[in-house]
Amino acid sequence: MPELLLELLTEEIPARMQARAAEDLLRLARDRLTAAGLTFDEARSFVTPRRLVLVVSNVPAATADTAEEKRGPRIGAPQNAIDGFLKSAGVTLADCEQRDTGKGVFYFAVIRKQGGPTADFFPGFVQSLLTEFPWPKSMRFPAAPFRWVRPLTSVLCRFDGATLALDLGAVPVGGETRGHR
Repeated sequence: MPELLLELLTEEIPARMQARAAEDLLRLARDRLTAAGLTFDEARSFVTPRRLVLVVSNVPAATADTAEEKRGPRIGAPQNAIDGFLKSAGVTLADCEQRDTGKGVFYFAVIRKQGGPTADFFPGFVQSLLTEFPWPKSMRFPAAPFRWVRPLTSVLCRFDGATLALDLGAVPVGGETRGHR
């Protein structure tokens, strides 16, 4: 099964922030992957003074189809309540089912979402990791539209052997890493 590799090369990360940064990256990644319904065998993070790395093993190549069920208002509820439910669920009244819950008959909407290639999920995943990363202190820098502890010099993101295209402003994104200078 495919593996995700994310490497964030940056200027010197303060020593007091390094261990916590690796833990936060791992926690955020696990939370986001689990919330998206993606399974994985193992997730690991690594840190050095100039890089932060995430490796996620055995991620499925495609996301599964999902179905979400939303309970709406009771049958005979005011029309405003029914219209609000239909708008929030993105369905029409003909798409809804009527079910008896023991406390009355309610409208239910079943919202189905088709799965797709996991590689399409990861650009947004990486963007959310970077923008929501909980640094104790962060700074703005001209190359990126988000705050980071120190300026990012480059980002490497590979999934299943292919380099993923990321939109991170002017931060260089590619398929190659750099060794110790």
